[in-house]
Amino acid sequence: MLTDIARAKYEIEQFLCQSDRWQCHQDGIPSASMTSHNLAVTVEFGKLIFSYWGEDFAESWRIEGYRIRGHRLCLDLSRRMGRERLHMELRLPGEADPLTPGVIERRRRFQELMCRWVKEQFPRGRIERVSTRRDDRRQLSGKYTRLLLAEGQRRFAAIGVNAQEDPSAIDGLLTAAIIWYDRVSRQGDRKPDRLLLLAPVGRAMKLARRLTVITPPHPLRMELYEVDERWATAKFMRPFDQGSLFDASGLRLPRPEVPIKANPLRDRLLEDFPELTVYRRPGSSMESLRLRGLEVARLRGERVYYGVGAKKQRLEGTDLAPLMTLIHQVRRLRCPESPQRWHPIYRQQAERWLEEIIREDIRVLDVRLDPRIVYPQIPAYGDDEYGLVDLLAITEQGRVVIVELKVTEDVELPMQGVDYWLKMEWHRRRGDFRRRGYFPGKTIADQPALLFLVSPLLRFHRTFDVVARWIDARVPVYKVGINDTWRQGVRVLLKERIHG
Repeated sequence: MLTDIARAKYEIEQFLCQSDRWQCHQDGIPSASMTSHNLAVTVEFGKLIFSYWGEDFAESWRIEGYRIRGHRLCLDLSRRMGRERLHMELRLPGEADPLTPGVIERRRRFQELMCRWVKEQFPRGRIERVSTRRDDRRQLSGKYTRLLLAEGQRRFAAIGVNAQEDPSAIDGLLTAAIIWYDRVSRQGDRKPDRLLLLAPVGRAMKLARRLTVITPPHPLRMELYEVDERWATAKFMRPFDQGSLFDASGLRLPRPEVPIKANPLRDRLLEDFPELTVYRRPGSSMESLRLRGLEVARLRGERVYYGVGAKKQRLEGTDLAPLMTLIHQVRRLRCPESPQRWHPIYRQQAERWLEEIIREDIRVLDVRLDPRIVYPQIPAYGDDEYGLVDLLAITEQGRVVIVELKVTEDVELPMQGVDYWLKMEWHRRRGDFRRRGYFPGKTIADQPALLFLVSPLLRFHRTFDVVARWIDARVPVYKVGINDTWRQGVRVLLKERIHG
């Protein structure tokens, strides 16, 4: 039990000043990394509280004890009167991951397989370097095997990922390849003129789609291969247009509006709390009541479920007191002048909050945008995936605009934007927006959709420009940097088109 809370808070904060990014391990299990922007140490009611949050979660724990061991901070945490306990370690990014022997062996075998295959393709070549180690200085994960090969005066580069890694690592192979090539090209006189991407068999379609709008710097040639680890073979995969993956009827693009029955309860809540907004996902009759982007209730016909987060309770009878108490609490905590900015209600679903602010007048991003027609959370279906376009808008001249929002650093932001652009542009070219009832009264221009990638200016990942420059110039990508204090009102600090 802590006896000197002030000293503990000072020492923990001093430790956290060493870096703006941390590796997090909970009860010995690696979890998502944290940044200094999504954690806080505060004193509340005489207790030392550790809070951390992300886009879809927010948690607060009482600090019962702590130990600082070199570059590691060990926290003994509890909540709910001690009924839940957690041991958490925050480590500097340079600290080695506690990989299990199985993971180490699996990555070692894949590295050997990759080396053998490359040698078979280039029998006269010499492998200069191979690594599957984490390299935080170059923003490279240990999930990727990187290899450099020299053949006479030429150099080849290859990067691959084994089939047992998580799906996000496989999807991130192209981003990792670009970052790694950029780092390699800064070293020595000879830049690689071929870059090979090796992805697991059957799981490279997203990469193949992305490559249709990627233009490497001259004279680099990029090639994608599907690796069958069982037979130690690799097959070339040609980049292909993603349109063939969609249902020919176009029904995968839902209608923007569905008939909603009258609901006295909803109308009463909107009258009592005018700051509430009603969100209906295209293609669904479920209604979500949100306050500054945070869902407080769901309406399914006559049934009402309330609560913050995944766990919700059904509202029984006509007693609205529990729901109204919750709305009052959210209204007090989730506001620009909140008295508890570390609180989960203030922190979670930040991108939805930003989305709601921008929807109020999307012209804050660009004066050409039509503020009357803005669609939030448009489903973007693929062959085996599902995503949501944050905002779909249109200019006064009829040009479709895709807006992707991020409030924290995300290395995959450029490629995620590419995915949505490919899908929405495919719908635009086929005339699906007009057929499905989008942008009524507007003539949709026969021009490629604009892609706005929006984030607080200081929250763009440090590799953003490196990766975005590889996107082909025929994709009109704009980097839009806004103020870090966007909750008080959005201001655009930087707006530039990639490739000018």
